[in-house]
Amino acid sequence: MEFHVGGPEVRGGLTVFPVFNGEAVTARGYDLVGSSITVEERAGAPVVGELVVTNRGARPALVLEGELLEGGWQHRVAAATVLVAPGASAVIEVRCVEQGRWSGGGQHVRGGARAPVAIRAAGGQQQVWDRVARYGASPTQSLLDTTRDRVDAVDDLVGGLRPCAFQSGVLVGVAGQPLLLEVFDSPRTLAAVGEGLLRGVAVDAVGAPPVETPGRRARRFVRHLPDTSLDPVDGGCGIGFRGESSYTRVTALHWRGRAVATVAVNLRHPLVSA
Repeated sequence: MEFHVGGPEVRGGLTVFPVFNGEAVTARGYDLVGSSITVEERAGAPVVGELVVTNRGARPALVLEGELLEGGWQHRVAAATVLVAPGASAVIEVRCVEQGRWSGGGQHVRGGARAPVAIRAAGGQQQVWDRVARYGASPTQSLLDTTRDRVDAVDDLVGGLRPCAFQSGVLVGVAGQPLLLEVFDSPRTLAAVGEGLLRGVAVDAVGAPPVETPGRRARRFVRHLPDTSLDPVDGGCGIGFRGESSYTRVTALHWRGRAVATVAVNLRHPLVSA
């Protein structure tokens, strides 16, 4: 992994470092969104932890870990990054982020929003529900509703942040400690998903102590990544990888000999470990 961490932008307790991928490409060969890509409940009997992605397009479709999938019988969040082959359907693993609703339509909307890191890093469905409840209460205990009062503060934290030329990822610190690294194989992918990614992280940065995350900590976090042993997991038509050390949880999706998306979470950060 040839990642270079640049100089940060600091907004209160949020520190955003640009990350440059030495193996980045221009032609991705996959799609993120489009009318040919649909997400639906399982036919007949919906399942809390599963949704079906159908790709009627001519190229693989990328669904990202932490992507919010709104609607259906309840709002969900994608539990892993997967590539769905052209002309195929795939069952993907999800987590529910709306405990109090189990009814509705079969279709889900992909609006580009991403879940907060505290939700993405949860160890299972019950922990996801417990963490959603930390943000507040709503009639259906929906993450979208319980975080609604943070929207203006999130706007202040991330408003105007834009990727640099050739930037393919971000490393985000909250309250003085690295929290999340997310790097893609192309600057085009970051440009498409970066706003949703940062807004998701910023939900957890609202009200955090206004402490800058030092560059030395950010770079040390990246240097630790090769110490994490990764095991293959389902990645659709790609190859997924997942592993943990005492310091980080790393997930990645490889396709055509390159890492399409790499995510690392600091397991020692209070937002994750609490």
